Amino acid sequence: MLAFWLFQSCFMTKTVICLHPIRRESVANLVYDQIMEQIIKGDWVPGSRIPSENELSKRLGVSRISIREAFQRLVSLGILETRQGDGTYVRELTPGVYMNSLIPLCVLDPVDLMEVMEYRRITEVETIGLATERATEADIAKLQEIYEKMKASDDDVKEFAAEDLNFHLVIAEAARNSLIIKVNQVIKNILSMSMSSIVSALGSDIGLYYHERLIKALISRDSELAKQTMAEHIDRTIDALRAEPR
Repeated sequence: MLAFWLFQSCFMTKTVICLHPIRRESVANLVYDQIMEQIIKGDWVPGSRIPSENELSKRLGVSRISIREAFQRLVSLGILETRQGDGTYVRELTPGVYMNSLIPLCVLDPVDLMEVMEYRRITEVETIGLATERATEADIAKLQEIYEKMKASDDDVKEFAAEDLNFHLVIAEAARNSLIIKVNQVIKNILSMSMSSIVSALGSDIGLYYHERLIKALISRDSELAKQTMAEHIDRTIDALRAEPR
């Protein structure tokens, strides 16, 4: 009777919302969450052997298939490692391991160009502040080399965008912060696509003008000037993009 009433209501009135079956969450995902919780809490420390598929299946009351799926996901992310004939162990958790879990999100979820620019406005200003203090002469020489390549390819959108991105990635490397470097590696494709869009829309003038100033600020080891210049660079790019006809 209830099913008939819902069916009838959907056609007799526009104010009644048709209900749909509720999807149950994947058991393997729930197993994954529990294992991750134990690792993050420190109950299973790096190097420790975790319970076998059989044991976890009994403890959690789920099938071995669900346990195996969760294991496979954790192994692919670099969180667990399986040793043939010896069991499954927790790996050393470096920043790179945590960042690996972002890869599916970055691949599947489209990102708005302005959101990318807002992200860069937040991160790159402080990153160049660190780079000003930590960059080596080799880092600065690499930036100067990239800048020359940018000047030589200012009429080639693809090549210029690639070198433009390299310039900012080298600044991140010069900051000597492994987490900043790893995050850039994870979202590199997003940054690359956004850079191509920017160069296609605005050309090369803004990039060349500010990159030369950024190099000078790095050479002078003037952290505040470098941060101010990077903020101005990104703000001007944002303003120019907003002024572009849609």
